[in-house]
Amino acid sequence: MSDNAFFQATSIRTLLQFNEIESYLLTGFPDNCVASITCNEWVHADRSTLVAGGISILPLSVPTSAPFGDYVVSHRRVEETRQQALTKEAPEISWENTLGAPNGVPFDDDTKDLLKNCLDVSIPSQTTITDIIKRSSTFPINFPINTVRCSALRDRGVGADVLELNANSAYPLIHEAMLPLIARWLKHKRQYGSAIERALYKEMGLIEFIQRLLEKRAVNFFGSDDRYKLIDGKTGVDGWESVGTDYEKEPLVLTKCLSYDEIKLSSMIVVSSHTEFINDGSRENRGVVTSDPDSVQPRGVIMGVVGARFEKPRVMEYQDILITPLQNNMDNGYGPNVEGTTQEKRGLRIIWANFYGEIYHPLYEETVKRIKSKDNKRYLSLTSQTVFDIENYMKRTLLSVEIILLEANTRAEKQNTTAFLHVVGFGLGTWKIIQDQEIYFLKTFEIAIRKMNKKLKYVSDVMFAYFRQQKCGNTGNGDYLGDIKIHFALREPHSKLLRSTDASKLLIVTYAWDGNALPGNEFWSGYLASSGDPAAACSSQIAELHNSWINPRTCGASLHIASAEHGILHISDYARLHLT
Repeated sequence: MSDNAFFQATSIRTLLQFNEIESYLLTGFPDNCVASITCNEWVHADRSTLVAGGISILPLSVPTSAPFGDYVVSHRRVEETRQQALTKEAPEISWENTLGAPNGVPFDDDTKDLLKNCLDVSIPSQTTITDIIKRSSTFPINFPINTVRCSALRDRGVGADVLELNANSAYPLIHEAMLPLIARWLKHKRQYGSAIERALYKEMGLIEFIQRLLEKRAVNFFGSDDRYKLIDGKTGVDGWESVGTDYEKEPLVLTKCLSYDEIKLSSMIVVSSHTEFINDGSRENRGVVTSDPDSVQPRGVIMGVVGARFEKPRVMEYQDILITPLQNNMDNGYGPNVEGTTQEKRGLRIIWANFYGEIYHPLYEETVKRIKSKDNKRYLSLTSQTVFDIENYMKRTLLSVEIILLEANTRAEKQNTTAFLHVVGFGLGTWKIIQDQEIYFLKTFEIAIRKMNKKLKYVSDVMFAYFRQQKCGNTGNGDYLGDIKIHFALREPHSKLLRSTDASKLLIVTYAWDGNALPGNEFWSGYLASSGDPAAACSSQIAELHNSWINPRTCGASLHIASAEHGILHISDYARLHLT
């Protein structure tokens, strides 16, 4: 039977593709259910068997011998209704790796070994404005604008003490759930990686690895064709899948660049610091100093956050959140363990599946069966044989959300005030895969805030800026989620907090970053208004202060861990709490 053959169902005035009905009937019901299936002929079936199997027959008074094709209401229509419901309301999720978990994140021996080497790590000594300006002046890539640089800010009257405070406040952050993940990832690469990877990771600890993830990025990296510029000025497109393999070629080699497996981890790092704001941070700001200082918050905290990237198939979060027949098969290490499957392919898939709370990532065929379950609230069927795993998307987003909330709380507590947190839709621009992805993104904030409400005493407001949806889970604009007021507005990130009740609050903003680019991304090629990343670089100090080449405090040794139990801790303090 050809794929374009059709099954005749005239009474419901529709034509259903035969291969869908064929698969549906032959796999979904007992053998005696179907008497005959022939293209453009009636399908006769036993009515009681069909009803028992979940097919609705209309009208209910028809004799059991009536032709099935006359009366069946497409089960596909029922399935579509169920699928549409998933796009309207995000499910609740439970995950042992969330910071709200009652017993924290479970640590194995590999994780403890990783932490042991961090007990004596010291934060680098404080940097000076002179050092920052010198490093910036020798940075090999030209700044497209100068208004945001420390030298220009100093010349406009910002004190050296303020600029140094901002620079020394910078650090990278990871979720504590990433520690077991990184430990297992490094162990796998040492045992089963390419010869190049085994040599590189042989003696590498956590601090060195985080330093590498910050330092070995491309300068910019964007588009589905992986358009890039490297720190030596070389440019090109594509080729990143070969980095770290036996087939890598200059200039995209592991000694100079991150592999895609590394980019997936670097995308889970947040970098945070205090900063000056030179304008309101709108998409078109282009680094022009505001002519109305009273309309702009002069300073605050800024965090670079990376969302889930679905722009390129079979890499990054695509591997864990999208399910396709080309990707989710045994040859690629998916599905249950079978004899003869190599650890080289399967090992990394299992590490990521375990991270998401699963034994393994499912095969495409398994997922198709799960979609048909009436209890399915997890899998959303897209076009072109692609399935979206709502739960894993929310888990990945939740990881970043929890870091953001805890970091905002800690920054505000240190200032003896409360945080007004401005949230942008990281990963909801060109990277998103479905129209209604915002629903699941926003739901993760509701889940995190409800779980950690008692830990977020210094977060008073969360502003969701430029979102189409107007609900954070079930909480609307102006409503409270626990003790936190939720806002939805078309607000520019650095706009003045005008209400008298907000005047003393600490403005904390997020911007959508990239896991394989320096802060600003397209900024470094002169595209100043192409996305939120360059817009942030044109309006704040991230191009210098979040850049490990310029700010010596943005480094592996400054690593902080986000923990619901302990807040935000330097890695050495966190290690001592867990090991001593």
